[in-house]
Amino acid sequence: MIFAVMAVVYVLANVFVYWKCNSAISAAPLWAKVAVGVVYWVAALSFVAYMYASGNRVLPPRVGHAFYWFSTSWLVFTLYTVLFLLLFMVVGLCGLQVKGQFVWSAGLSLLVMAWGFANFATPDVRRMTLDVCKPAVARSLRVVAVSDVHLGYGVTRERLERFVGMINAEQPDVVLIAGDLIDMAVAPLFEEKMYEPLRDIRAPQGIYMVPGNHEYISGIGESVRFVGMTPIVLLRDSVATLPCGIQVVGRDDNYNRGRKPLAELMRGVDGGKPVFVLDHQPNDSEIGAAVSCGADFVLCGHTHKGQVWPMNHLVSALYKHAYGYTKEGGTHVYVSSGLGLWGPPYRIGSDSEMAVIDFHFE
Repeated sequence: MIFAVMAVVYVLANVFVYWKCNSAISAAPLWAKVAVGVVYWVAALSFVAYMYASGNRVLPPRVGHAFYWFSTSWLVFTLYTVLFLLLFMVVGLCGLQVKGQFVWSAGLSLLVMAWGFANFATPDVRRMTLDVCKPAVARSLRVVAVSDVHLGYGVTRERLERFVGMINAEQPDVVLIAGDLIDMAVAPLFEEKMYEPLRDIRAPQGIYMVPGNHEYISGIGESVRFVGMTPIVLLRDSVATLPCGIQVVGRDDNYNRGRKPLAELMRGVDGGKPVFVLDHQPNDSEIGAAVSCGADFVLCGHTHKGQVWPMNHLVSALYKHAYGYTKEGGTHVYVSSGLGLWGPPYRIGSDSEMAVIDFHFE
C-alpha cells in the first residue's frame, strides 16, 4: 500500500513540476514544447524503469551505474523543485512576486543537490567511548560499526575500496555490519568482484554481519553466497563468541517473519559476560526486548536518518531510536545513518558515517 501511495505522490509531483515548466516556456514554438515534454517524461519515468531493470538483474554494470545516477537523481530534483515552487507561491501570496519561478526553483534544486553529493562523498567518522560493567578477556575493544553500505549500481567497487581504507585506518579489533551490505541485486557485485576489497578488511577479532531487508530483496540465497566469498561471518539468528569473550547475537532481519525472538537467542549466552546485539531495523519493541534481556550494546541501521531533508522528520516520527546514540537502562544503543545509501546519491540533512567505538570493560 505504501508503495502505491508513494507512486501516486511521485506522479502528481512530476505533473506539478511539468505544468510549471510548460508555463515557463509558453512562448516557445510547438516543436520545442513537444521536445521538452518528451525529455521531461522520459526523465521522470526513468526511475520506474530503473527499478524494474535492476530488480530483474538485466543491467551490465556500466549501464547500471549511469542509469542509477540519472534516475535516482531525478527523485531529488523533483522533491526540491516542488518545495521551492511552493515556497515561491507562498511568497507570492505575501505580496512579493518573483519572476522566473521555475528557473529559480530548478537552479536552486541543482545547487542543493551538488552540496548533497559532496556531503555523501565525504563520510563522517563518529567516535565514542562506552563503558560496560562486565568482565572480558581484554579490558578494551575497538569496534568499527557500519550499516547500509548498499553495494551495487550506486555504491561502486571504487567507493567500496575507499570505505575499506577508512575502516582499516582505524585499526579495529572487530568490525560489525548491521545489515544492507547489498543494495537491489547481487549481480553487479559479482561482475565487479566486490568480494575482493572486502577480503582486505583487517580486524583480528573478526567481521560480523546480520542481514538487512535488502539482502532479502536481492535474494537471500545469492546474498549468502556473496558474503560467503568474504571473511564476513553472517549471523542469522545465531550467536558468535569473539576470542576476547564478547558474545555477538545476530538477528535475522524482520523481513523474515519467522525469525526467532530475541529472548530465545539470549538463552544461549552467558549474561555475566558482555553481550552485543546486531539487528538491522531499530523497531522500538525489539530494542525494548534487548534492554529487557540485558544486552550491553545494540547496533542497528536501516533508517539512513531520512537521507534527504525533510524525510528525516518522517523517520523520527516512525522510530523512537531514529538515529544516533542513546542509553536505556544499562544498554547502549546506536542507530547508524549508514556508510552508503539507498537510491539518490545525496545526503541532505544527514551524513554518511561509520562509528568507531572504544569499549572499556571491568
